[in-house]
Amino acid sequence: MGCVIGGAGEFPVLAAPFLAEGSALGEFLLYVAEDPDPADVSRLDDLLDPDSLLAMSTAEVYGSTGVVDPARQRETYAGVLAGALAAGFTGIRVAADCTPLVSDEERLRAWASWEVVADRFIAENQVTALCAFDQERVDVSRLRQLATLHPLSSVASPVPQFRLLSDAGALRIEGQLDSVAVTQLWLALDSLPPETGVLIDLAAATVQGSGVLTGLGQLGASGIDVTIRGDRATIGELTRLAGAVTDRVVFEES
Repeated sequence: MGCVIGGAGEFPVLAAPFLAEGSALGEFLLYVAEDPDPADVSRLDDLLDPDSLLAMSTAEVYGSTGVVDPARQRETYAGVLAGALAAGFTGIRVAADCTPLVSDEERLRAWASWEVVADRFIAENQVTALCAFDQERVDVSRLRQLATLHPLSSVASPVPQFRLLSDAGALRIEGQLDSVAVTQLWLALDSLPPETGVLIDLAAATVQGSGVLTGLGQLGASGIDVTIRGDRATIGELTRLAGAVTDRVVFEES
């Protein structure tokens, strides 16, 4: 889940009930802030079992440069999860203020790649996460881009045109699909295993013109399996618009 906060002081207030929910479920808890305030951590210790809570700085978890390495980060969280399960916890729950990790274009690109990998990792494991971004330090265009990478976002977040969701061996895309969305599919697939396909369920997505179908056809021609699923009438119209496309693009009636 992605959340927009109005200043760093809102983060511990947002994190407390989220972590308390995880504590009730027997999860191991991580509280990650740029520079965790001992007073905030103390209040969390009073609310939660301190033996189940680990407070760390953003640099300790994501690296001192702020440029996240997706593969390394996955290994980091996989190790935390394995340790938590071995200790008898049911999973892990992470509340992180990720503002410093999207402070420039290099960091934002790295973070976007990590979000796609993290989405798959969360879908396949006993992991729940909340990412917070400070609107006083992150401009609205970046917040909008970040919202596309989260299945859920707070009411304060800009409403994204589309969302990317990675699970069950496929990259799903919802919302209004245009050429920008297709470009984001290409970028996201670069961070996922090569066998990952693309699923577009027209119950939650709208294809904006024949150019999108051309772009999806190019994905198929590159070896990516693309499935477009919808009702008979819509699939029939899209098939007509698409014309001859690679057999890796499948139109499927739901």
